[in-house]
This record gives sequence, C-alpha cells and structure tokens, in this order.
Amino acid sequence: MKKALIIQNKFIGDVLVASVLAKNLKKSIPDLSVHFFCYDKAVSILENNPYIDKVITFDDQELKKISVLWKYTKQIRNEKYDILIDPYAKLQSRFITLLSSAKQKISFDKPFFKHFYTDVYKEEKEPMLIHCTSIENRCLLLSPFFKDFTTIDFQTEIFLTDEEINNARDYMSQEGVNFNKPVIILGVLGSSLDKSWPLAYMAELTNFLLENFDINILFNYVPSQQKDVDQILSSVSQKDKIFTSILGSSVREFAAILKNSDALIANEGGAVNIAKALLKPTFSIFSPHKFRKDWGCYENLFIHQSFHLTDINPEIYKQHSVKEILKTPEPFYLLLKPEKVIPVISDYVQNVLNIPLYK
Repeated sequence: MKKALIIQNKFIGDVLVASVLAKNLKKSIPDLSVHFFCYDKAVSILENNPYIDKVITFDDQELKKISVLWKYTKQIRNEKYDILIDPYAKLQSRFITLLSSAKQKISFDKPFFKHFYTDVYKEEKEPMLIHCTSIENRCLLLSPFFKDFTTIDFQTEIFLTDEEINNARDYMSQEGVNFNKPVIILGVLGSSLDKSWPLAYMAELTNFLLENFDINILFNYVPSQQKDVDQILSSVSQKDKIFTSILGSSVREFAAILKNSDALIANEGGAVNIAKALLKPTFSIFSPHKFRKDWGCYENLFIHQSFHLTDINPEIYKQHSVKEILKTPEPFYLLLKPEKVIPVISDYVQNVLNIPLYK
C-alpha cells in the first residue's frame, strides 16, 4: 500500500485547512494510507477523520531542538512514504522533506528551497472559486492527482460523534439555554487584543443584539481573557441574558457547542474556521491586517459574510503598509466604528439567519 504524509505545523486553523488535502488524496487514490504531522495542541481537530489513517504529533517548542527534529526526521524517513506534501514549507518541514525517502515531494515554488521538492507550484495571489487563497493554494499541491481543479472538494470538515453533540446539548440545556430561540455564539475576542474589535464596540454590538432580537447569546473566549470580557460586560445593560460560562474545556467541546448553535458572529480567527467546517453560518469581523482574499473562505456562499476596513476606508491601504498596520493595529481598528458595522450585522441576522426584529 502506498503512503502519503502531510506536514502542517502551526495551529487549529491551518491544520483544519490542510486536512482538505487528506480528503482529496483519498478521493484520488482510495487505497492510499494518509498520515498527518502536526502540533499536539492541534491534533484534536483531526479526531475521527476518516481520511487520515495516522497522526504524528509533536510539541512545537520541543521541535525547535535539533535533537528532537532529528528524531522525527529519522522516524519519517523510516516510514518510507511515497508522497510527501509540505504546505507549511518552513525550515523544520524543509529539513524533514530533504532527508525523507519520499519519491514525490510537493510544496510551493520558493527561491532556492524549491530544489528540495520534485513538484512545486506557485501560490496564487487572488482566489478563484471559494473566495480564499488559504485553502485554494494548499489545494494547488494536489495538482499531480487532479487534472481538473474544479473537481477538488474544498470544504473543511470536523467529525464529531453523536455522543459529543448530545453531551453538549445537555450541558447547554442545564445551563439554561432555551432551544426554542435561536442560539448565537458571539466571539467577543480574537486570540489577542490586537486581533480583536475594540471592547467598547463589542459591548455596543451585544447591547444592540439583546435589544433587537429574541435570541440566546453565548460569549466565546478563553478563560485567560476573563478580565477583558468583564470590561465588555460592564457596558452591557442586560448582562443577565448572556451565557458566559458555556465555553467547553477543549476544542472539540467548543465545536460540539457550536454544532448545537445557529450561527457564530466573531472576530475572524480559529472559531470562525471551526464554524465553517461544521457548516454553521458565520459573520466575521476582520483584523485590519488580514484580508478576505486569504481567509474569507466560502464567502461565495450566502451563509458566510464579513466586514473589513476596506469596506469603508479602502484608501487606508494606499497610505499605510500592512506591516505598519500590523505593528500598531489599534488606530485602524478604531475606524471600524459600530455605526458602520452593526447595521451590516443586523441585516445579516434578519436576512441570512431569518431572525426578525422585536415587534
């Protein structure tokens, strides 16, 4: 039996996106054994995935040690893979690829390093089919196996068990969620404050949703962000109507909670990627230094929409470089004023989620 390895370091969003490669490899070569190399912190997103036969995990900090990297390199070499796909294409994965015994090594066309691979492909700057290069470019690495790019299945997936879904629903019910009303998860913070819509703006959105729609609102955040969440809540007039403790203790528990919800409105990031993999409607607020063309995945579908600074101030990007915006994001985030964003979200809730305004 032939074997393939997909190397995807980094975290949940990138691993989830790269899992599309496994699905399509199986479609193209059904008897292929597909292995996946990723951070141990991201492996749960791959559980129960029928397209992945084995996962090799590692600690991201440990892999920076030469001795640990060498250990995994020898392990992968001994597996004698026929195909190695390296969408990560960074120092560690290049080292592993160079010393692997794989006959076919596939990655992106990068100066000098392209000589490490047998097949290289130039990344596209603009998306063609599903409105995001993050998935489409990775799928370019499937070119040796697909003559027609449009036959590739670009949809990410998370495979939850019935038990996980039912346990989450029971937990939500016990916490007081009324499933006779729509359940909206509000991702009030990104992975950090510099990747988050200003707290005062998020409080204003929360107040608007509570005052205008008959819905359950669940705050999504990580426990270490409690201080910032408390700051948001201090400006919320009906905080007793918000569920702030239904978080889930793991990525899979959060995914199961999302599965039992109707939509996610959030700062663009990992939670949005999870929702999209579960086919749940999403509305994303983008960081000013990130762009729809890269991460606005599936916005060709009606259920996924977003807001970006280019919607109201496109000239900003002629006056400032992305590096400059990334270095000091706060003044650019402040331009995403609630009076600009909230009407768009209100329209989304009414016309996409079909939730009427209070009469």
